Amino acid sequence: MERKHPSMEVLFMIRRKLLLTLAAALAAIGMQAGSPPPSHAVTQISASIDFYDDLSPYGSWERVSRYGDCWVPLDVPVGWRPYTVGYWVDTDYGWMWVSEDPWGGIPYHYGRWAFDNYYGWVWVPDDDEVWAPAWVAWRYGDDYVGWAPLPPDAGWRSGSGLTISVSTLDRRISRNGWCFTPVRTFGTTRIRSYVLPPSRNVTLLGRTRNVTRYEVYNSLPAERGFRPEIIERATGRTFPRYRVVDSRSSNLRNVAIQGRTIEVYRPRISGVKEGRARFAPEGESRSSRAMIQRQESEQRRFEQRMRQERGALQREHQRESSQPSRDRAQPDQMRQRQQAEMRAQQERETQERRSLDQRRRIAGERDQGQQRPTRERGQNQGQTQDRQDQGKSKDKGQDQNSGQNQDDQDKSHGRGHGR
Repeated sequence: MERKHPSMEVLFMIRRKLLLTLAAALAAIGMQAGSPPPSHAVTQISASIDFYDDLSPYGSWERVSRYGDCWVPLDVPVGWRPYTVGYWVDTDYGWMWVSEDPWGGIPYHYGRWAFDNYYGWVWVPDDDEVWAPAWVAWRYGDDYVGWAPLPPDAGWRSGSGLTISVSTLDRRISRNGWCFTPVRTFGTTRIRSYVLPPSRNVTLLGRTRNVTRYEVYNSLPAERGFRPEIIERATGRTFPRYRVVDSRSSNLRNVAIQGRTIEVYRPRISGVKEGRARFAPEGESRSSRAMIQRQESEQRRFEQRMRQERGALQREHQRESSQPSRDRAQPDQMRQRQQAEMRAQQERETQERRSLDQRRRIAGERDQGQQRPTRERGQNQGQTQDRQDQGKSKDKGQDQNSGQNQDDQDKSHGRGHGR
């Protein structure tokens, strides 16, 4: 039988592989034609997004002495904290916050939050804004999950990640900034129904550890410390993972969930402070009777809400005292811890009352069309409040172990918006 020369067989095989490779490449090009951009494509926009017009209908821009111009949400209930009205979903960028607030598409994915003794929670924008699934720190342990907004000085470098360490986060995040929930309730769409009163944080901060770990993924921040496997092992439930893709819409507030994908408009935004300089003062005085009525309603609900929190705390203390636990071996320590939680509850009520009164005053000025320069109003009142708080901060020794108040830390470090 006649056989082909070995060199001819090799040439034939090489030619066949080349033709198959070329055909596959041409087919791939044809499939990609007209398709949406890949998920890692991040639009670069410079000074074309105006946070101020988008957020002003829902709050007020105030001059906070340490951070500059900050947004104060007005249409929020008593006891509100960031990252509580909505739910968490697992994505290829880590846990993403899907907000149910009408303004949530901006402050939960850009900038940072800080607690001010006068205004309460304020959103702090920076001149260079980077999108993230949620700018939060995470804690886990003893069947509890906790999250808290990153402080304003937690900057981001695309080449190395967060600019501050985990140990620094524990010192910079205020104790009341943490939201804790039992592991079994994490991942539900009604997560705010299971968030424990902040007074419990005195104990829960000692029972959990900080697991925050940010990495760079597709040129954007991704949180890898609090992995979904942790919750899945503890609960036996599985969490679907969503792929975040760029939206064809240029609306920051719209988030579309379709199947296992989430469409988000997530540009990198520069020149935010320049946009503030061009912002017209009359834009802040849009009257809203609905907002006034909401503030009056929250004022009436304040005492009821605080009684509910005190009652829940007392029931938890009674449960701990009646059940055998590791704390029963040390009743004195348990009693001291419970007393510390009650003091924390009293401090919280004082802070909430102050912030509620301030939001109500701001809403009243807007409704009446009063137009004082925002910078003078916030700066003068903030300085007065700072002087009042300086004498009180010496009595808050319990915050040293669980994360001190954001404002007290700013005084001791002598810095403001240090990103």
